[in-house]
Amino acid sequence: AANWYLEDGSVTVNADNSGQTVTQGSGSAVPDEDPVITQRKSSVETGNTIAINASDQATANVTIKDINIKSSKDAIDVTGSSSANITLEGDNKIFSETGSALHVSDGNVTINGSGSLKAEIQDEPDSGYNHNAKIGSHENEDMSGSIHITGDATVKTDDNIAPNCGGDGAGIGSGEDGEMSGNIVIDGNAQVEVSSNDRGAGIGTGDDGNFRGSITIDGNAKVTAKAGGDHTGSDGSGIGTGNDGAFTGTVTIGGNAVV
Repeated sequence: AANWYLEDGSVTVNADNSGQTVTQGSGSAVPDEDPVITQRKSSVETGNTIAINASDQATANVTIKDINIKSSKDAIDVTGSSSANITLEGDNKIFSETGSALHVSDGNVTINGSGSLKAEIQDEPDSGYNHNAKIGSHENEDMSGSIHITGDATVKTDDNIAPNCGGDGAGIGSGEDGEMSGNIVIDGNAQVEVSSNDRGAGIGTGDDGNFRGSITIDGNAKVTAKAGGDHTGSDGSGIGTGNDGAFTGTVTIGGNAVV
């Protein structure tokens, strides 16, 4: 394992049945089964990003530690049907202006560890609206994979939303007009505080999104989920569908979970 500093360039992790490599910027692929992606100064935002690619039924393993990404595209992109284990250490912030903070569509992502992750997207009237999920799929893109938050991980999204905001993706789930047919599981000792920006669900679908998947909250998890953050005009649900969405999936709350 090695430390990879985002100040030195964007990082791509590739995993297949022959192993795992890391490529930074225009450099060559370096074998690394357990990379730690970090920054020398986490107080300084970087525009460099992280991409995770896995094939041949392999799972990529990545630790992020004290990163602070502010990008015009996806801050972290789990591409296609890739599978990834993301371990959190320290305090991590990821922000996207036009994409998702953590993009997942038909991939399978597990977020664990003892650190925290704050995921935000741009949604200001003067800067343009972002209709993607903060963690999940883009606008007009289905979320058919899985998102599993577990361990002692803390995951939050920004709920200090400006008045007249218009971003309609979910906090965790699908973007606006995207179907949610995948699975979201929150368990272990995870703590999750999540909201959409406006008419999406806190956990589930964005505006006009049909929910056919499942949400399971179990173990000792503590979850706060709301639509629209502090925006009083929101029409989405805390858990379920966004505005004008159809619900045919399941929500299961068990164990010692507090919601």
